[in-house]
Amino acid sequence: MQEKWGKLHELGFPRLLHNVFSAKDTASILDMEAGKIKKRMFFKIGIPVYAISNVLDEVLGRLLVRKGIIAQEVYEKSLEIMLNKKMKQGEVLIANGYITTQQLNEGLSTQVKERLWSVFSWTEGIYHYYNIEKLPKDLFLTPIHPAYAILQAAKRGYYPFEKIKAEVDGKTNNVISRSSNSAYTIDDFQPTPQEMRLLSLIDGKKKMERIIAEAQLSKEDVYSFIYALLVTNVLTPEEIKEKKPEGPSPEDKAVMESLTSKHVQLKSLTHFDILGVSQSANSDEIKRAYFKLAKEYHPDKYHNSIQDARTVASEIFTLINTAYNTLSDEKNRRIYEESLKTGKRLDVTQDAANIMSAELQFQKGKIALTRKDYKGAKDAFEWALKLNPDEGEYKAYLGWTLFNLSPKDRDEMRRAKEIIQEALSSNPNQDRAYYFLGVIYRVEGKLDDAENSFKKAIKRNPNIPEAMSELRLIQMRKKEDKGFFRKIFE
Repeated sequence: MQEKWGKLHELGFPRLLHNVFSAKDTASILDMEAGKIKKRMFFKIGIPVYAISNVLDEVLGRLLVRKGIIAQEVYEKSLEIMLNKKMKQGEVLIANGYITTQQLNEGLSTQVKERLWSVFSWTEGIYHYYNIEKLPKDLFLTPIHPAYAILQAAKRGYYPFEKIKAEVDGKTNNVISRSSNSAYTIDDFQPTPQEMRLLSLIDGKKKMERIIAEAQLSKEDVYSFIYALLVTNVLTPEEIKEKKPEGPSPEDKAVMESLTSKHVQLKSLTHFDILGVSQSANSDEIKRAYFKLAKEYHPDKYHNSIQDARTVASEIFTLINTAYNTLSDEKNRRIYEESLKTGKRLDVTQDAANIMSAELQFQKGKIALTRKDYKGAKDAFEWALKLNPDEGEYKAYLGWTLFNLSPKDRDEMRRAKEIIQEALSSNPNQDRAYYFLGVIYRVEGKLDDAENSFKKAIKRNPNIPEAMSELRLIQMRKKEDKGFFRKIFE
């Protein structure tokens, strides 16, 4: 498959995965981005074999904790060893007998599957597919057949059921048959016996609605299985001969696809790359490049095309104009060049490395906290947030550390509370953050707020002894206060 840029919602991730498999390129990469989330998938002959991401919850250690394979304490201890001995996490866990080789391999396999499946739930995002000469040598390859991935994503709810239902319901009046030239075998989907029976109902004579009615499966399972077979072209719906509403012509579709691909590509480039000039280009070179592109992508050129094409052309032209206006002005160009040195977009590989480095710094900060080295903890947590600024847990611990550095300073106490509250706004399930907040409220004498915070901490984690102890003390104090005032007024 040729190098391609696009928007995920226009094609849909299941069909994109199918297209990559059908191309069967020797070695290729699919980069995807949705907001701040970035993922990179590696393919071997069209099959996903490895994935990386910048999502903290998808790092190996946290995944193993989530699956109950290791305890949180073991995870934190492994990070400490990683810091001291510069080893990979899997190596640390194996070397210290925390997990077996089989558990590690299963964990790595699950990690790739989860990174793959989570993309099915994206409603927005862009992608860039391209071939590479060969896969990097140090990858732990875990082949996951696209047929299996698509079916499981549908059955497990990763892919929205309303989209599955819309696709299948649109073909209920069609006769369905097995394709004679499918790129897949049924075994690729790893179907259940019930799904195999459903497949036997498809004889090229029955309509979809009858097949669904005769299936001895839940509606969700029937729809998921049929959807997976439709999107991979294993099943072919017979066209109903009726007049269809006119859609875009093949020419309009080709123009739209070309413009969309160009738009997505340009959005990821610097102003210099948009104009196709080097960073040393002079003003004349920049002007020539601009006029060449303006002639190619001016919206007026597409006045006979469909509205969607004109809209995308206008967005492309805006990007070109912005690049030219910035680089043609000496002052703006100087500011922009400076911003490139400090704020250049990171590749997903570097992002993933930063996530792990941030986690190591976070562990370093927690160790410093236990030793009451609050300055060391503050430095470590601040460094973790530089590497991963959106992680709420890091913010909560930084706020707690600032409070411990100056527990009697009202301004620092207020700042600490604000940071912890910000952490909770991004992730309200942090039991420790509520505990930290409760202690600060208690020190301020705001016992009702403190009690409420400790209750929230315990609700999220019933086994947090510090919060339980604090809550008992507050409730005892309130009880004593009520008894004291009762005696006064008796």
